[in-house]
Amino acid sequence: MQISFNEIQKIVDHIEENFDREITADEIEYLSQYSYRNFQRIFFKIFKENISGFQKRLRLEKSYKKLIYTTDKISDIAREVGYFNIQSFSKAFKKQYHISPAEARSQKQEIFKEFLDNEAVDLQYEIKYKDAVSVYCTFIKAKDYNNQEINDLWATIEQENGDSFPAYGIIRDQPLITNRSHCRYGAAILQTAPGASGLQKTEIFGGKYIRFTHYGSFENILETYRNFYRFWLTRPELLLDNSDVIEEHLKYEKGEMITHIYFPLHL
Repeated sequence: MQISFNEIQKIVDHIEENFDREITADEIEYLSQYSYRNFQRIFFKIFKENISGFQKRLRLEKSYKKLIYTTDKISDIAREVGYFNIQSFSKAFKKQYHISPAEARSQKQEIFKEFLDNEAVDLQYEIKYKDAVSVYCTFIKAKDYNNQEINDLWATIEQENGDSFPAYGIIRDQPLITNRSHCRYGAAILQTAPGASGLQKTEIFGGKYIRFTHYGSFENILETYRNFYRFWLTRPELLLDNSDVIEEHLKYEKGEMITHIYFPLHL
């Protein structure tokens, strides 16, 4: 019996949904129908890290996002990501990032310094509530979200399913925090063609977002993200959540692609 990538993705989703508690070997064996040892081997081959290391990294990355995106108390953040002893949290965080949680928060501007090289712009945005949407999705490791792999992924999906609008890009990680080799990108469409493979049904959205818009080619979409972060750093009242950033790709208008980009707001 060979486990499919979709089945692996379901287990990865389970780990992500329960990142704040210990995932037991029995759970993995029940979900995968593999021995824990064999699944661990398969997982490591794909993700280049073991399950416990993956889960610990998620906890610390989510805590880092909360530190720079919100004003929540550090002790509350520690509990939310599964550390019930703030000393243990601070020790693990400092080991991973070489600064304390308090320093990470106070140095928020420095984290974005290399990414942002110009002054803030007056960005047009909207605050929108988005109901949850059922989609068919697949994820890849995208290595910093700026490479040919994303184009290849969409080409494969379009070859099997045709053009589908709206389509959605899911930005799961923050490359200023996550090691860029671990960054994950999801491609999602509303419907699949009969017999199409490799896409798993899931839900996206379901909450309040700040929405801004990118016009034109994806080749320069990184500059639109830079404009957003320049703007956001001047607006301390706009607190962000640590969940997925979602790109909504719409049909061309007058020959130009329209992409709405949704950043989740912290409530």
